[in-house]
Amino acid sequence: MYRIIMNDLVEWYEKAQDKVLVLKGAKGVGKTWTMIDFGQGFFKHLVYVNLEKDEEAQFLFKQGNKVKADKLIGALSMFCSQHYEEENTMFVFDEAQQYPKAIEAIMSMKRQRPELPVCIICSNVGKIVHEAEFQDEWHQLTLYPMTFEEFLNANKAQDLCRHIENQKLEPVALDVIEEITEYLKLFYIVGGMPIVVQDYVKNKDLNRVDAILKALLIRTKEYIDREVPKAYALKVERIWNSIPAQMEKDNRKFMYQYVDEKARAREYEKSVNWLVDTGLVRKVNRIKDGIAPLALQIDEKSFELYHLDHGLLRVMCGVGYQQVMSAKEPMEDVNGALLEQMVLSELTMNHTVDNLYFWISGATARVDFVFEDDGEVVPVDVQSRIHRKAQSMKVFNAKYKNHMAIRISLDELGFSKGILNIPLYGLWNF
Repeated sequence: MYRIIMNDLVEWYEKAQDKVLVLKGAKGVGKTWTMIDFGQGFFKHLVYVNLEKDEEAQFLFKQGNKVKADKLIGALSMFCSQHYEEENTMFVFDEAQQYPKAIEAIMSMKRQRPELPVCIICSNVGKIVHEAEFQDEWHQLTLYPMTFEEFLNANKAQDLCRHIENQKLEPVALDVIEEITEYLKLFYIVGGMPIVVQDYVKNKDLNRVDAILKALLIRTKEYIDREVPKAYALKVERIWNSIPAQMEKDNRKFMYQYVDEKARAREYEKSVNWLVDTGLVRKVNRIKDGIAPLALQIDEKSFELYHLDHGLLRVMCGVGYQQVMSAKEPMEDVNGALLEQMVLSELTMNHTVDNLYFWISGATARVDFVFEDDGEVVPVDVQSRIHRKAQSMKVFNAKYKNHMAIRISLDELGFSKGILNIPLYGLWNF
């Protein structure tokens, strides 16, 4: 399946092979498949090593930075039964975040043989061991679940992508909008986990979709139980289990009493950070004021936790696909939480958007997302219903006199009174 990150991988191939490619991302977002597909497409030979599964490979790296490059290259080629050909062989090391000695050895190999194309895959989005030491020698990318554009491509609906790309120049016909909206509703149900999208494309069976999503949640829980440090285990489990309750309330600010009645922030901080670093949840901080630079306005004690994927969140919240299909509103869900999750995922993949925050004013107003664009603060209001007024954004605009605001809804693309309305299906194209 086509992944947008291929464009970034090609850029590394053409301009940055002198650096080690480090691909980060949560479990299950398609890192391994993407790198193998890319490696086989751009190089004659691919040496792939899964450090988590291959004990022999772990043994090869025990010497760390003392290892000799030529000896390691020969051993890896023999171990992986892959022919090594200079300038035509890529080395991919999977699950490297768990093995500091392996990272030392890989970097030593790269320093000794700088012409080698090398990739490290990490099931993590936070900082890993040795990152501070080697970050100037790394070309880092992060892979997330699939976007709506990728979902359309997977369903062979590239013609609809072209309509969305051209909507700034010519309006999209009503019948085309209806077709796009049907796919959007399916994406809302299926989510962006590649294994789920692939099965839906093949079988078109939403019962199977829900079954696979439930299985993924079980596997995620097993992964947490296996990988979380024992000191955090109970607290991480409580945080993970509290996500549906956190998302269902009107105020999405993360509240520790939903985790444990006696919980204190300082007791749970490391457990929250562990989940965020693995990529299984996404953290959005509150800003105290909508004034640039936003990085100076962050309230570290106030944040929202989102899930990795809106399909997984839907099933975790107990919302069956039948409930979504029969809803009166096209995107009616758990108090707007699933829609915000989907929007967060789409905005994260938009290259014009940097860090995302949220803003609240007492109990009177809440702006779903806020970001900074060339020094301009841009509030984002997410609406599930057509022609609904964005009252909270008006409060924000009146307070901070910002020049631009974005409303995301099912309405068509348009600009009026300083508010740009972006249709849900076109978030990747603005």
